[in-house]
Amino acid sequence: MALRILAVDDFEPWRRFVSSALDRRLGLQTLFEASDGLEAVHRAEDLQPDLILLDIGLPGLDGIKAARRIHDLSPSSKILFLSEESSPDVAQAALEAGGAGYVIKSDAGRELLAAVKALREGERYISAQLVGRVFFDAPEYSSQGHGLHKLQIYSSDEAFLDGYTSFVGGGLNSGNAVVVLATEAHRLELSQRLRTLGFDLDAVIKSGSYVSLDAAEILASFMSDHEPDVERLWTLVRGLVEKTRKAPNGATRHVLACGELAPCLWTQGKVDAALTVEELWDAASHRYGIRTLCGYLSYVLRAVRNQRMFQNICSVHSIVVPDNFNAQLG
Repeated sequence: MALRILAVDDFEPWRRFVSSALDRRLGLQTLFEASDGLEAVHRAEDLQPDLILLDIGLPGLDGIKAARRIHDLSPSSKILFLSEESSPDVAQAALEAGGAGYVIKSDAGRELLAAVKALREGERYISAQLVGRVFFDAPEYSSQGHGLHKLQIYSSDEAFLDGYTSFVGGGLNSGNAVVVLATEAHRLELSQRLRTLGFDLDAVIKSGSYVSLDAAEILASFMSDHEPDVERLWTLVRGLVEKTRKAPNGATRHVLACGELAPCLWTQGKVDAALTVEELWDAASHRYGIRTLCGYLSYVLRAVRNQRMFQNICSVHSIVVPDNFNAQLG
């Protein structure tokens, strides 16, 4: 079903660019336009659009004031601010006025489509430049319904890093906190990719939105006699959640995690320990509402041929994505 979108900007060529970009990529059939803040309020009330792309520097009534009025007159409309303003204070004010997302115009070519898709799917979106500086006023934290535990099999390191970059970047753009528990090589490459996407990792890390830990060191902290110590692992997970789920503005956010704890154990031939870690993490995911991505490389799975154990590992995940991998290991 096509989205009903209202594009609000006083520069007509920009409205045409937005209309063309969205129609080309999403096949939108219904896009309306307004050129000032008051017109935006009136059109929003009349049209009740699904999504409003709203500039801030508008004549007559600025976008932030317009958003407050629109929120009252068309409460079901989602507002995505699309502005040249890159000030965190301005962006924060825009979100507090009812914005579900904020994209800096200079990054629109890379981020606009992702932001529209996020809002269409009920998520939120912050431009990479502003992550760690701007925060949503999230509702009270609830762990119910957020404990998705996904297993993804990747055919190569490149595919693995692509998948993790998408997962981490999407989580940060949505205003969530993300924890990475991966090998040193993968952590370094992931950091480089996130910086390339425009994230200021120093600011993101300082805000507690991104925590990256070495998988080998984490395993050493809770493994005892080649088996996971249940109490230590639970203490680890609880500590990570408590550290990350509170944003600097006091709002509570969801926690996402991706890692290689069990895959590292599988690589070492400790398949029973790998299964135990997966089972414990699955329980923790549901208890604390952690959305988790576990990444396995197909050649690592083939190195340890244990079909039964692999099926058991698959069974403790909410979703298994084979990525063209033939699961017949035996």
